[in-house]
Parts: sequence; structure tokens; C-alpha cells
Amino acid sequence: MDYAHMAIESWDPLEAAEDTDKEIVSAAKKREIKNILKSYVSNYDPFSELIQNALDAIERRAENDEDFEPKVRIFIDLMQNSVEVVDNGCGFRASEFKSFLAPSISFKNAGKTRGNKGVGVTYIAYGFNKLTIRTKNEDFEYQGVIRRGREWINDSEGTVARPKIEGAKDNSDLFEEIDQGTSFKIEFTGEGIRPSNLSWYQASTPEQWLYLLLVKTPLGLIDIDGSDRLPIKFDLTVLDREGEARTISDRDIGYKYPHTEIKASRRISEIKEIQQKALDKGKDLQKAISKFRNSNGVYEIYEADDIKEFRSINDDDASLIDEFSVSAYGYFAYSTEVWDQLNDKKAKLRKGLRILRGGLQQAVNGMPQGELITIPLTRSIGHQNQAHIIVHFDGAEPDYGRKGLQPELKELAEKISVAIVRQLSERRDILKADSGAQANIDKEVKVHEWLRDQEQHEENSPLTLTSDKFFIPTKKVSLGSTPRSEQDVIVLFNQLIAGGVIRGIRLLGTSQVSQYDGVYRYVAEEPLEVYEFEEESNPLGVLEEQLTKPFVSPPKILEYKYGLDGLIREFESGEKHETDVNLCVFWEMGKEYEREYTPLSYLDFDNVHHRPYHGLTHLMASGNSEFHAICLKELMDVLNDPEAAQVFQRETYSDDI
Repeated sequence: MDYAHMAIESWDPLEAAEDTDKEIVSAAKKREIKNILKSYVSNYDPFSELIQNALDAIERRAENDEDFEPKVRIFIDLMQNSVEVVDNGCGFRASEFKSFLAPSISFKNAGKTRGNKGVGVTYIAYGFNKLTIRTKNEDFEYQGVIRRGREWINDSEGTVARPKIEGAKDNSDLFEEIDQGTSFKIEFTGEGIRPSNLSWYQASTPEQWLYLLLVKTPLGLIDIDGSDRLPIKFDLTVLDREGEARTISDRDIGYKYPHTEIKASRRISEIKEIQQKALDKGKDLQKAISKFRNSNGVYEIYEADDIKEFRSINDDDASLIDEFSVSAYGYFAYSTEVWDQLNDKKAKLRKGLRILRGGLQQAVNGMPQGELITIPLTRSIGHQNQAHIIVHFDGAEPDYGRKGLQPELKELAEKISVAIVRQLSERRDILKADSGAQANIDKEVKVHEWLRDQEQHEENSPLTLTSDKFFIPTKKVSLGSTPRSEQDVIVLFNQLIAGGVIRGIRLLGTSQVSQYDGVYRYVAEEPLEVYEFEEESNPLGVLEEQLTKPFVSPPKILEYKYGLDGLIREFESGEKHETDVNLCVFWEMGKEYEREYTPLSYLDFDNVHHRPYHGLTHLMASGNSEFHAICLKELMDVLNDPEAAQVFQRETYSDDI
């Protein structure tokens, strides 16, 4: 066959494609965009793309302008069902602006920004039905709107015209306030969009939206890799459905790491350091970390060299770790109940939405990537729900949209997460026991005949005062001088309970015949907020993480003494049994406890996580038993001069290395 007539010159296929019939090109572009949109499956994707573009634009400006103050402004309008993100970054050049919405067009520097594939802006332009874009700098300014993008993509009959950018007819106050930069505004209208309505999030305050955005979008900067990133502030305004606008101003971008949100969280490396110091000084290793016990969680941050030390890491893994400068973060909670507490009390989000929870969060270039995935444990499987792990890759390129990373990186992240969970879970010895109960209220105690009789009397003859005209605070106690006897202690203690200074104890009665002084219960009633610890206003409180629900404990035995020495001597003589007494209330601590007991001071604010009930001041522990104490003298000192009292408590009771 003669092929000579088929000879042609060399050509550029991409240039040839540009000369193809416009209808064919349009159909091909539409298919390409449709495939891009299919890769975006999360309801947080629109926020993530807008915020990512804003942060990248700010960092591009910062490369050449050191004098401006980087700022992102986010406006969520629940009345209009829209979100606007405004940055004071570089803005677009005219040549960039006309083509940047097209698929695979990007003006970002690969490897230096959060995204560089050029699909994100295509998603926000054609994934929704109204996108308003405003940009300005010293060379170019334009405000336009593109409509019916999603309708055109979903149109299979050719009835919807291909969208064009037209001049915007409305204004943006936020955009007018910046000297240069860009504004993107999405209005959630029409069919086929995700989310279809901002009400899906059930968030109506800036505080609620803050948690969502700092955990699920690039606003939650992940900085565990130690890289030096530009400090960027943001404002968040939410206009609720009643037309009231509220703003959170000048917040730093940054991820909501669990240890920053959950009190009494301890870093493993700090615990090891204290134990090493104790070992070097020949001291008891366990006693050295006694103050850390009863914690809500433990955490650690891992650099690349730390990760390569894990036994499960092989040579191929180590190469990837070096290539992508892998770093990691791990948090292990004593119970999955912690995540519900965080969601319900701090984030104040809808029930069941655990915005922070157990699982593996992959991260790339400082931002969360994709949804949490299950940590593939093969044993102690329940631990996967107690651990929140972040594995960060520097310079990796995620798949289109926000699906995740390449298989080899995902497998490496899973392997790292398993190793971290195993390491952190080994320190369960310093965590609270996960009994499924509030504090220790379900623990059975020995209830002899006297306790049962007093309990029955409480039920048959309750004492109540329903009038609201009494017990009005006067900021004074009626006892005019410091106690000098056991009776004075009883009077002062009852006044502190009646005045609401001590809020966690209900007295059932006293005894004239039993060897012990009285019976009481620990209680917590709504509103639970009155029991929450706060250094100035409620220093006798407990951490909010402990207050899951109202409760009433079984009856317990109470002893009164002027000084604790009196009770210690009764224990030593056998007159009273240390295993029977649950609480002793006294004026001064004395010295005789030192022979058998080691006090743990709840009045030291570093130990508040140990306090199980409101008002308790110390835990007295021996080798055989323990009981709680309320030392009224030291309690009053904390109320009157907290700073000086802290010094006294730490110097007297702390055994810091």
C-alpha cells in the first residue's frame, strides 16, 4: 500500500484540539467538569475550597509585601443561605481572571501552596448555581457573577445555556473594606448541590461554626511539622435566621487539637522526662507522676525520626517518610464519652455530631485532607475510637477533590496510626478508669444498719424550703471568728454548704449513738454549670468533662474534727476504721497524717482533674485505704487569696522533681 499520500508534518495535539469543533470541545469540557464535581463528596468542600484559595492568595502576596496584615473574613448568611470568604491577598491579574475557572488551570506554585491542580475553583463555579467573584489590586479590578453552573452540568437535553461571567450588580461591604484581594461568595440555591441548605450543619452561632471550620477546613492549620508558616488572622461573622449578626474577631488559624480542648491532658514526653529525673535522683518513679493520674487523655507529637523508630516501619516506609517529611500527632482519651462531652458542651453542636472523634485524619501541606478513616487495629479494637491521630505529609498531592492520598501514602498513614495508638494506650495507667459511670458514684459501699435507717428517714421525712426569699448571698459567714472547736467546724461547714460555697454535698443527718458523726451524699443537680471549675469564680469546682449528667451518690460516712490529727489517732487506736470513713471535715491539717498518709491537694489548680466532687480539698491516701478531706482553713485561704494559696499548696504537698 502506498502510504506516501498520508505523510503529514509533526504537530502539537493540544494545539490541534483547540481547532476542533466548538461543540465537541464544549461537550468534552462538560464531561471533564462533571468528573471533577463527582470527586467532591463532603458537605465541607465548599468552605474548604474558598478558604484554601484565600490562604494561598495571602501567602502569595506575602512573598513580595511584608508590611500588610494578613486577614481572612468569613461571612455566613443563614437568611440568604450563602457564604462569602474575603482575603486581602494578591488579587487576580487580568490575564489570570478570564481563564482561572476553567478545569486544570492554576496559577499557584506547585509544592508551595495548599492546592495546585486547578480543579477547586472549577468546582465552586460549576458545582453551584450562583458564584459571585470580586477581585482588585493596583493593576486590575472586576466584580462578576456566574449563574446556573450546576444546572448546566446536570442538563442532559441542552436546554440550559453554558454559563458566562457577567458584571455583578450588587456590592460587598467586606470587599470594599480591603485595599486589595479577592472575594468569593456562594449562594446555595437550586437542585443537585451539596449541601442543599446551610441548615444541614445545624449551627447558628459563630462559636459553633468556629469548631466546624477549624476541624474540617484549611482554616484549621495543622502545624505539627514545625514549619514556619505565615501567621494569618481571621474574622468569622454569622447572620442568623432572625437577622442578628455576631462576630468572632482576630482569631488565629489553627486546628482544634484535642489536648487544647480537653482539660487534664498530658504529654507523654513530659511524663517520661519527669520519671527520668526521679530515676536520676533515686526517687519513686510512680510517686513522681502521681499528680498526672486520673487524666482525661494523653498525647504526643512525632517528627520523622521518631516515626522511623516504630518497629513496624520498614525501609520503604522510611524512604516515604523522608520524601514527604512525615510528622504525626496522637491523642488517646480515657473514654469515647470525652468526644460527646467536647461536642455537646464546648462545640455546642447537634447531638450525635462528633466533630472531633476517634480515627485517622490525613493532612497535606498544613491542612486536613478528606474525612476521618478507621484506624485498622487488629487487637484492642475499641481503642480505635478513643484515639484521634493526624498524619501529615509535606508536598504530597491528593487525588482530585478531597478523597484522600495515593494508596502507598494512605497505607503508611494507617501503619503509623496503629503504632501511635499502641504507644499511647500503654499509658492508660495515668488515665481515669472508664467505668461508664459519672465520677465514682456507682461504686458500691458498705451500708450498715445505721446508713439504711438514715436513708429511710430521708425518704419518709424530707426537709425542703421552697421560698426564694431566703439564703440570699451576703458575701459573709455568720461565724465571726476562726474555729476553735469541733462544733465551730460543724457550724462553718454547714454555712458554706447553705451559702453555695460547697455545692456537691447533701447532709442526711448526724448521729448521737453511732461511732461516726454523720451521713451525706455527693450530688450534682441542674444546672450542672454551677459545679464547673473556674479559678476566680469557682475554685472548688470540677472540670466540665466530668459533668456528664445529674447524679446522687449512695449514702456515705462523714467525720468532723477540729484537726485531722484527732481522726488519725482514732484510726491508730482502732476506735474508728479508716475503710469506713469517706469524708473528714476539719479546720487544720496537723502533722500526724505524715506517718501513714500522702495528701493529694485538689486546691493546687494543677490537680483539679483529680477532684471528683465539688468542694473537696484533699485526698488522703495510705497503702491500704484512702478518704477525702475538706480542710476548711486551707479552703478559706484559696477563696481569699488564690495566688498565695497556690504557692502554699505546692510547697506543702507537691513532690515535683
